[in-house]
This record gives sequence, C-alpha cells and structure tokens, in this order.
Amino acid sequence: MHWLAVQFPRLSVELRERVQAEAVALALVDMQGSAGTLLQVNAIALQAGLRTGMTTARALAMLPELQLCTRDPAAEVQALSHWARLLYSLAPQVVLLEEISPALAVDISGNTRLQQDDTLLQVVAAWAAATRLSVRVGVAPTPLGAALLAQWQGAGSRSGFCLEPTDWALLWPQIPITLLPCAAATRTALLALGVRHCAQLQALDRADLIRRLGPESLHVLDRLSGRTSDPRPALSFPVDPEVSIPLYSEIRHWEGLRFALHRALQDLQLLLRTQAQASRSWLLQLQGRERQWSSTLEVRDPTTNVETLLTLWQWRLQQQPLDFAVHTLHLQALAPQRWPGRQATWWQDGAEEARWQLVEQLRQRLGDVAVHAVAGVADHRPDYAWQRVPPGAGQGEANAARPLWLLAQALPLHAPSLFLPAQVERIEGGWWDGRDQSRDYFRWRHPGGALCWVYRDRRQGRFYVQGYFA
Repeated sequence: MHWLAVQFPRLSVELRERVQAEAVALALVDMQGSAGTLLQVNAIALQAGLRTGMTTARALAMLPELQLCTRDPAAEVQALSHWARLLYSLAPQVVLLEEISPALAVDISGNTRLQQDDTLLQVVAAWAAATRLSVRVGVAPTPLGAALLAQWQGAGSRSGFCLEPTDWALLWPQIPITLLPCAAATRTALLALGVRHCAQLQALDRADLIRRLGPESLHVLDRLSGRTSDPRPALSFPVDPEVSIPLYSEIRHWEGLRFALHRALQDLQLLLRTQAQASRSWLLQLQGRERQWSSTLEVRDPTTNVETLLTLWQWRLQQQPLDFAVHTLHLQALAPQRWPGRQATWWQDGAEEARWQLVEQLRQRLGDVAVHAVAGVADHRPDYAWQRVPPGAGQGEANAARPLWLLAQALPLHAPSLFLPAQVERIEGGWWDGRDQSRDYFRWRHPGGALCWVYRDRRQGRFYVQGYFA
C-alpha cells in the first residue's frame, strides 16, 4: 500500500493569519498563569527572530507589535475537513491521524498516476498556496509512517517519499524516538534507556519492554513498520461543500465582511474545481451571539468564479442593514453538479459570459422580479402570446410579421386616413376564455419615422397602436 500524509506544522496560527486583511506578526501561545510560551509563530514573526518555546515576555520585548492568539479547535476541524475533501479527489480512503493531529492521510495505492513524488508535490503545493497553509508531505506504506516521515524530513524533500517496501524496511528504523506518538513519560523512559531511534527500540526484548513500560510503544512501532494492520475509519463528508470563517473580531458593517467572504469563496472554488463541480445556488449565513442572518444567491449558470460571486453578494448585502455583530461567516454551495468548465474557442471574446454577468448584477441590484426574459405562449392573439420568465429561460422563435416591442396597453390612434392599405394579418377568436378579438393588423409609418404595428377593431371600427418595429 501507499499512503500520502499531509501534516500542518503551523495550522493554528495560520488559520488566524489567513482571515486578516493586513499582514501582522502572530504567535500561538500556551498560557500558564501569568506566563506563556510560544507554540507556533507565523512567517513574519519567524523573520523577526521569534521561535517556538520562547516566553511571551521575551517575545514581546523583541517584537512589541506581536499579536498573541490561542487555539480555535472549531476552525482547525473545519480546515482539516476542507483538506480532507481535497484529498478525497485523489482517492476515497481519507483518514484523520488523531495521535499526531493535525495530520491527514489518504490511500493512493490505486492511483498510479500520482505515485511520483514530483507530481504529488505539485498537487499538494498548489493546494497549500491556495489555502495559505504550510504543509509537510510524506509517502510511505503505512499511514503513521507517512505522517512521521513528513514530520521528520519535512516538505519539499525527495527523501520524504518511500514507495518500495524494501526501502521502507531500511528507512523507518532511523526515525527518531522523539517523533513517536507515545505518552511523554514513555518517551522520557526510552531516552533514559539510551534509545534514540526506532531501530534501537526494535532491538529491545519485547517482553521486558512491556513489563517495564507497557505495550504502548511496541503497538506504535508495529503500526509504523507495518508489522500489524492499522485500520482507520474513512472520513465522510456532507453532500454540499461548505466553509466557515471565524472573524475573531465582531463586525457590524457589510464592508468588513468582504475579506472573509472573499476567502470563503476562494476555498469553495478550489474545492469545487478539484472535484470538477460548480453550483447555481449559494447559501450565506452570518452568525452573531444571539442572532443569525441567511440568504440564498441564485445564478443562471453553474459557476465558481470568485470575483463574479463576490460582486453579486456585495450588492445583495449592501441593500440590507446589518443590525447585529457577526462573529462567524458560513458559505455553502448547494446542490453542486458536474461541470468541467466553459471552453472558449479562439474567435470568442467572452461577450456572452460578460452579458450574463451583467444580467446577474442587475438582478441583484434591482431584484429578481425586475429583470426577466420573454417566452412564447401557444396563443394566436398577440396580447396573450408571450409571458415573463427568468433570464435564460425564454424559448420559441420570433414571428417576423410581428414586432418584438409590444405595448402593455394599445394606444388609440386618431388618424386612420394616413394608413396604407397593406393588411398584414387578421385575428379572430377567443370566445372560449371571454377575450374574443376581431382585428385587422397593418404596418404604418409614423410621421416621426417610427414603423408601427397598428390594428383596426373590426367591431368598433377604431384604430390602435399595438407595438413598434425596430
């Protein structure tokens, strides 16, 4: 078997960093009374000389503008779930490595196309750049071995990939004991015995080791090497992809939500495109301490275009007052469907897509009922031969003898002597629904130049303007 493991060395602090509009130095701290220790630092803090293990007092003395934060377990679960769905596009068996969390593994044994270190690195590196998270990657015959290999040799190292069982038998004994997911007391006891690597642990008498320290270390070693099976439950996912963005500072205006909404759209775009999907319907939920607001955005064509959706959502949100403080933004793509994307030919300039983007923007600004298309109805009477439908739903061909522009109500015409005797159409009937008509239609040129569609009511003898030709 071949397992790909992805480990996130700075997940907590980078989750806070990725939702901030401005780049700042951040550090994750473990507070113990009045003192604290740095557990993770972002790239800006790292460049300033801060390191994990420092006290908060020393770190603030070196970098007064340093921002301290604590873990957000809910955000970490959401991020791991998002990455699990990305890994699911490679193979269906995705597992959570709870003992060395945050880390995930996926069984790529059946995906021979990706069993090359360069290909896997390119795929995972692209996802890491899109999600703005640091990752370490390892490939090994066991899930635990792949994760420890990622921790030990880090991302970007070709030696972090071990695909052959014979090579793995030589490599895993070199893994340091300090990386094993054992209790701290067990690791301390092993180090006191002079055990520094897995090879030295394997050389000890198993019965004596169990009597001294218990079976924990040997169980880990057996799962690492592949001596015993390591069954893990595969993760399951909701049907509709979703993303939650914690805001950390409560926001009371729509403009402040733009950055977080942009980040949520980018995450869903990556997820949908990875799975060759798109959606017509998007659900946005804003959660406060005591209130919640939700709205659904419907578009004509399946899409994952971030800028288009961001513009539509911004116009939707600006039309409604925000009267509560928001601390979490939740975005969901409803009923995604298979969508390989729109392939343009060399002579297309994107005019069709731009036209429909304009229609969607008008619908958000003016309301869905203000923008519509026209579809034909099987009725010979012009007044009832059309109906309003949503944009893009219009069907039927135009009648060249009739104009496209019909007036909502016909206008009386008081100059019948100006007509040319060129009857175009006679309409009779409608008694079955109480709207009987008897009319003769003509084309008539108005003195101002407009070509009009005029009819004479055969029962009353009066003339009316029904519409205009282009």
